[in-house]
Amino acid sequence: MYQNVYRIRISFLVPFFVDFILLFFLLLLAYFQGGSNLERILLTVIFIPVLYVLFESSFRVVQTGDHGIMIRKFMRKKELRWEDIAHIGALILRKRVYLLLTTVKGFYILSNGYEKFSHLVGDLASHMDNEKVEEQVKTQMEHPAKNMSDIIMTWFTAMVLAGIIIIKLFTS
Repeated sequence: MYQNVYRIRISFLVPFFVDFILLFFLLLLAYFQGGSNLERILLTVIFIPVLYVLFESSFRVVQTGDHGIMIRKFMRKKELRWEDIAHIGALILRKRVYLLLTTVKGFYILSNGYEKFSHLVGDLASHMDNEKVEEQVKTQMEHPAKNMSDIIMTWFTAMVLAGIIIIKLFTS
């Protein structure tokens, strides 16, 4: 049974969903308001990966419990027992933090895009032997790196898309 649930931050999902809606509206404008073929193709090519990333981000969940950890992604699920995890490391790139869970069958990566990331790190570290957890991981429990650049970029993208939509609607 899993007690703790960690999802991707809502502060990222909300502006990303706004981006998706605005891109979809722009795509509809291109198809129904007489956009060029190049515009339609380009917007469709951009729309498909954005749709996938939205689904992937929305369904991403990490659950921890007494017996292990479950990592859920869009249409995938992986369960690991605590005994299977051989090492927990951290890779820190500016304000991005990646936890590397090394197991006998491979490795798994968790980013600081999850809500309550320091609680997630503490939860993982509390179930492991002290020598299996790197010092950088322990530092993230007390002083987690906060990555705001993704949130700022998604809101900026929303403003740009809204501006393009306004221009398209009022210059026709």
